[in-house]
Amino acid sequence: MALSSFMGYLEAADDPLDLARRLGETCLRHEGELAELMGQPRSRKEVERLELWTGQVPYSTWEGLVARPGEFEKRFGARVTGALRRARTRHPMDLLGILRGLCHRPLGEFFGGVEGQVALDRGLPLPFAVRPLPDRIEPSELTTALATLNNANLLEPLPFDLYGQTDSGQVKVVLEFAHRDEIDELGWSEKAGLPAIATLHPHGGGDYEVERVDEKARSFFGVHPKGAGLEEVEALLAEAKEAGARVAVLPELSLAAPGGLEEMLARRQGDFPPLIVAGSAHDSVAGEGKGELRVNESRVYLAGKFVTLARKHHAFKTDELAGKSYEEPLREDLTREPKTIMVLAGGQTRAAVAICADLIGKRIPSLLVDAGVNLLLAPSMTPDLGSFNPPLTDIAGYCQGVAVVSNTRWDDSGEPFLCMCAVPRKDPAQQSAAMAGDGENPAPTMALIDPNKPLPQAVEWHRPPSQPAS
Repeated sequence: MALSSFMGYLEAADDPLDLARRLGETCLRHEGELAELMGQPRSRKEVERLELWTGQVPYSTWEGLVARPGEFEKRFGARVTGALRRARTRHPMDLLGILRGLCHRPLGEFFGGVEGQVALDRGLPLPFAVRPLPDRIEPSELTTALATLNNANLLEPLPFDLYGQTDSGQVKVVLEFAHRDEIDELGWSEKAGLPAIATLHPHGGGDYEVERVDEKARSFFGVHPKGAGLEEVEALLAEAKEAGARVAVLPELSLAAPGGLEEMLARRQGDFPPLIVAGSAHDSVAGEGKGELRVNESRVYLAGKFVTLARKHHAFKTDELAGKSYEEPLREDLTREPKTIMVLAGGQTRAAVAICADLIGKRIPSLLVDAGVNLLLAPSMTPDLGSFNPPLTDIAGYCQGVAVVSNTRWDDSGEPFLCMCAVPRKDPAQQSAAMAGDGENPAPTMALIDPNKPLPQAVEWHRPPSQPAS
């Protein structure tokens, strides 16, 4: 009976990661009780014994134990079973001891080598994504380190936190490790520090045509740009590479189709920044047995190759569209199928894309922070500053991250803003800014952001030689 509680979790688990998630979910439900017990020297000592013994076991051995739970007692022997028996009297201390042990060698091995996808759900121990920050930035100038932010959680001082969000089925968060080395190299380098990011603002970006407006249903769909052509986008991407950008972000609805850049990026691999967020486009696609899906889709390219996509969750509402005003606001007619936030993950960097209004809802920003996203890139098409600043500063403040919004060029003034960004600086005046350009007319077509610098000095404006400022 001493092992009955833990053995139930072991028998139910699909693999060691699932075992850790199940243990973590129970520990979160009993967090207050466990925190109090961990404050008692005797209880803490018993947890530490379990943590020490089970944490030395490699991930491969835990895989075998999950497959054959009956071998647990044989594998660990009397010391661990005795410790479990003692901890069991103060359940769920026994579960916390095993969970903390898993966060040593077993999960360290797993997250250090995984090259597939990891779906996040409540209770999963998630390692910190921590990048070295440039020596030229004084530590006193930076936002708080993750270890300090998490020094009261149940896993402290381990570099893990328990993911607190529940997979509701409507919005899933997945870490994609298939490109881990490239993402880590992109997210930080010893020479350059954090990567330079370009936001691109083609001419004619605020001139749209709309395929369908349904005033009775108060909805619209099929918004496509009239102006900016692929030739200008191609030239801006090449200019971004020449200026030193490692990342380029186009505005929302800046393409006629989600894959509008695919052929050009494949043809000119190496001529553009390594990571490109290709704005977004409205599209109708076939669902899996659910009829037609209406999506606002952004595609992400790494070294010229498509690696993932983001679909907008939060529909935009407006009472003015394509130069026409409406008495009642119209709603962007996106279908409500479940969607996935795909986070491109390495050991140090987690990069994600959120489209415009997704940042003004409450759910998506909290999911991004809890997933440890430290590079957030957001295509936008908004005539208003809105509530974009809080989610950007959350990434800077809670994840020591960088967040950038690339907005539509509504007219040559650059208003209300072309780029909005946040960098991991403590001083609010240096941490975030929304900028419409360099004060000249017409506004520039590119902002180059160096997140190693404080704002607003971090932003350098570029315009093509053929279009000098007046």
